[in-house]
Amino acid sequence: IVGCHAVMANGGITGLTGLQTVATAAKHHNVPFVVCTGMYKLSPVFPHDQYSFNELKSPAEVCGSGQDGVSRAVRVLNPSSDYVPPDLVGLFITNAGGHNPSYIYRLLAEYYSPEDRVL
Repeated sequence: IVGCHAVMANGGITGLTGLQTVATAAKHHNVPFVVCTGMYKLSPVFPHDQYSFNELKSPAEVCGSGQDGVSRAVRVLNPSSDYVPPDLVGLFITNAGGHNPSYIYRLLAEYYSPEDRVL
């Protein structure tokens, strides 16, 4: 059971870095991946790829600097969050009840007006 930063329109989530690894491992071991979130975190945005909405932080935060740090020849990415696709999410538990990822589009229709979807 995990939390998230946002629930995307396709039923995927953005959350802390490392959540995609946890979700992939849960699917591999047939363990349900359940997301607890509030309805206010629903987003009408469709993600195009992992980095389309993700900010990259400084690589120095994870690899250090100076002589003990990683060589400059190594390219290090330090994303601020992870995107977990809807096929890895088993269930959403919200303040409005439990929902499958495929039902998120319906919740968006109930909680957002069409004008809200134009960013």
